[in-house]
Amino acid sequence: MSEQMSSPGWLQRLILASGEQVSKLGLLQKLMLGIFVPILLAFLIIGGMIFVSIHLGSVQFLSIRDLGSHSLKELGAASVKESTASLNKLGEKVIQEKAEGVARQIEIYLESHPGMSGLSRADDPRLQEIAVQRVGETGYTAVHDNRGINYFHVNPKIVRTDLHKLAASLPDFWKILEAGLRRPASGYYDWKDVDGKVRAKYMFTTPVEGANLVVAATTYIDEFSNPARTITERMNQMEDSYSARYTRRFLLFLFIVLVDLAILLVVIYFFSSSIVRPIRQLSEVADRISMGDLDATVDVKGEGEIAMLAKSIERMKTSVKTAMERLQKKREDLSAAGRK
Repeated sequence: MSEQMSSPGWLQRLILASGEQVSKLGLLQKLMLGIFVPILLAFLIIGGMIFVSIHLGSVQFLSIRDLGSHSLKELGAASVKESTASLNKLGEKVIQEKAEGVARQIEIYLESHPGMSGLSRADDPRLQEIAVQRVGETGYTAVHDNRGINYFHVNPKIVRTDLHKLAASLPDFWKILEAGLRRPASGYYDWKDVDGKVRAKYMFTTPVEGANLVVAATTYIDEFSNPARTITERMNQMEDSYSARYTRRFLLFLFIVLVDLAILLVVIYFFSSSIVRPIRQLSEVADRISMGDLDATVDVKGEGEIAMLAKSIERMKTSVKTAMERLQKKREDLSAAGRK
């Protein structure tokens, strides 16, 4: 079977076989096929281009609908990505400026109180107020010295503790903090909330000029990128709305196509019948004339090829009738001459 199909002549044989089948059809059927089938194929091709996607291995043909859907998804993903990156950069800048601002305030305060050092700093309520400030919605600033001993923190349990103890449990946090003991440093670390959810925090540390103190400012970075999530939700809503509208439009399109095809089929049938009917009538007239019925009426009006054929048959009938009349007259003359 495979050898036969691979043979160069199989297509030719198929075409010949199809031609033989078509040749057996009547004129009406041929007209119906010749007109309706191309229109049906055109509808199928157009509908396929609009609604049907084809995936053949690495080859992809996306329908207009899927092309629009994919473009919408790519646009949404790119918008969210760019928005999130921009908002995160803005959040990093806000955190950095907060740390630098607090460091500058502490520097000014210590310059105005030159006698403060060591534990006296940690016990100063005004310095506590300056050192611990809000960052974003839930973040804060904290102050430790260049040995990693905390002086000011939003959690009183952290005050006067050695932050080196966090190196094992929070390695990314400690990596930033340790780098910040000598110079400004920044970075991200994961923080596990009480509910078990892990979220990314950003921290920036900067030293206080003229003192052995370091200010650290930190908060969840997604507090600044929340608008991007709103964009994501909006894009998802748009995609759902687009999909729902597509389904409705597809059903409407399918209904219209079916109605159009039905109307076309009826119109093509009556159109084809209007062509075949006079041909059948002429065929019947020709048969009657061939059987000697010279009174058969050729009743085809109008112009065109069929009318020309009707006139030709009418002329043929007249010629045959004239010839028959002449032959009959000659027979009568011969019969009369014989009687004389």
